[in-house]
Amino acid sequence: MIISAAWLADYVQVPTTTARLVDRLALAGLNHEATTRVGDDEAIELEVTSNRPDCLGHIGVAREVAVLLGRPLAVPDPRPLEGGSAADGRVAVRIESADLCPFYSARVIRGVRVGPSPGWLVDRLRTVGVASVNNVVDVSNYVMLESGQPLHTFDLAKLRGGTIVVRRARPAEPFSAINHKTYSLDERMCVIADAEGPVALAGVMGSAESEISAETVDVLIESAQFAPLPVRAAARSLVLASSSSYRFERGPDPAMVDWASRRAAALILELAGGVLDQGVVTAGELACTPAVIPLSGERVGEVLGVDVPAERQRTILFALGFTPESATCHRWRAPTWRRDCSREIDLVEEIVRIEGYEQVPEDVPITARTVELSPRERSVRAVGELLVGLGFCEAMTRSVVDRSLAESASPWGDAVPLVISPPLVRGADQLRRSLLPSLLEARGGNVAIGVSDADLFEIARAYLKRSGDPPAGDGPVEEPLLVGLVAGGDYFRGKGLTDAIVTRLGGTVADDGLAYRRYESDLFVAGRAAEILREAPGRPAHRVGVVGEVSPAARKRFGLGEAAVTAAEVRLDLLLDLVSRERRLVRPPEFPAVERDLNIVMHEEVTWGQLEAAIRIAAGEMLEGCRVTEIWRDAERLGPDRKSLVVALRLRSGSGTLTGDEAAELVARIVAECGRRCGATLRG
Repeated sequence: MIISAAWLADYVQVPTTTARLVDRLALAGLNHEATTRVGDDEAIELEVTSNRPDCLGHIGVAREVAVLLGRPLAVPDPRPLEGGSAADGRVAVRIESADLCPFYSARVIRGVRVGPSPGWLVDRLRTVGVASVNNVVDVSNYVMLESGQPLHTFDLAKLRGGTIVVRRARPAEPFSAINHKTYSLDERMCVIADAEGPVALAGVMGSAESEISAETVDVLIESAQFAPLPVRAAARSLVLASSSSYRFERGPDPAMVDWASRRAAALILELAGGVLDQGVVTAGELACTPAVIPLSGERVGEVLGVDVPAERQRTILFALGFTPESATCHRWRAPTWRRDCSREIDLVEEIVRIEGYEQVPEDVPITARTVELSPRERSVRAVGELLVGLGFCEAMTRSVVDRSLAESASPWGDAVPLVISPPLVRGADQLRRSLLPSLLEARGGNVAIGVSDADLFEIARAYLKRSGDPPAGDGPVEEPLLVGLVAGGDYFRGKGLTDAIVTRLGGTVADDGLAYRRYESDLFVAGRAAEILREAPGRPAHRVGVVGEVSPAARKRFGLGEAAVTAAEVRLDLLLDLVSRERRLVRPPEFPAVERDLNIVMHEEVTWGQLEAAIRIAAGEMLEGCRVTEIWRDAERLGPDRKSLVVALRLRSGSGTLTGDEAAELVARIVAECGRRCGATLRG
């Protein structure tokens, strides 16, 4: 951003040299790039970071200077004289895409005389590197460089139909810009159109068809609020960046939309004559919700290690445009031009950069506040540490994948993948619905270069399109937090890994309503895959994970070789409550364990998970472990669709050694519970 020293003096008197001024600005966050002499003026080039769009105009920089030097700020209050007919009788405005343009305003001046600008205006623009065009166009540039709010002026006679329509561009719609080049637009872009077609690419550039010329008599002044991302996407896609797009991408001050329109009207009347029609034609509503930020009186001292008196804190925040929400000044509303301020630490930073970083001592200890990790952060850290400890390497795959990976079966629904346009990566334009395809591809890449034991995991989000109307407060896209893993080994290794993840989070399969059920997918071998279901009171069981042995077809597709590979994916976002539990320390056992084997017969459809849950419910805290040691099927001896499981139990009491009778009673209770829940019996 280039600032004219003479121009800056219109708003704030600077009782110091330019060199000292730029040093003070640099310490406050506006780095000095260069100062150049231009005639009788000085051009001061400042580096303005992307979070400070308010400093992309002379008034914004003057506001900073006024606060830093303790000088009054004088901002003009334009009140152009209106006359003639009502503006809404000459032009109408309609917004069809409020997400791209929340607010649009138009003023009309009739009978202007387009010609050269006066010397002072030409000199001001030349200092900041802008060439003079004519008095009307120069005014729109001047006001943009003054306020940071871009404007556009149309030749009203060239607007067909008397109506301005703000809409999405149509696919391949042609647009002839002021630079006299023709561009092909798409539906992601916002255009300002008349009855026949686009007359401006919103926030970027006007069209050659409606530009101001020497023959222009009536002028329409546009001042609007455009959404930053569509402006940025259009400018990048068409390689058509401009001073306007540079500012709209960063979000100008909403309060300047009307001010800039009035200021431009007043200057055009002064320099080009004419009559300003009565009123302003508007459509939509300004999107402006300044943050309300808490600030305790002691927080500044805690962070900086130096005391800034409360009165001085209030003086600084007042001067910067913050307003207190209460008499205690413990909550402050941010000004419309400071949307980068939303947290308490932001206010602390504002205070110290104005007070001066040189005031902060280097050798004073600062009281640190312990930062408590959120359940999500604790879950990610716990699972990551577990898998690294088990020999896994963490992978980082792209969220955007090609069609073949995106359309691979997802455990989380059948909704079609979300498509982004234009593609962020060549050939990849779809958001992943699962981590497993990318992880399998990564393992296949390792196998191709001779690394056959690449056990990989990733903790990241997938992106799922919601079906139907989203619940209140939710967006159209669901973003589950997943842990996915691929490793050498069969289904049982994968199941052991998912059990370890649940245990590391602080849960147990039996105690937290978790159960393994048969799962079918093209990715896994039939009969060697399971879904992990979780039951919660008052709601049906829902899937929180899948695990299985990768099928031969999938191994061939991803180049995994002939050795068995297991894969699993678990939704951490549905298990966050486990990690929030209070941990208990358990002393090593003091009394010996009792081991018993049970030969249990049950129906073929009963799973080990169901049987294990029954055993754990019956045994309670005395069950130290249970595992299957043998499975036997014999239609003649056991009956059709029946199987026999030999289950090894380890029982232990924390209060004393189990007697034979106590162990027998506990085993009987286990057998009874297995019969009640699973229809199982002891084999005779």
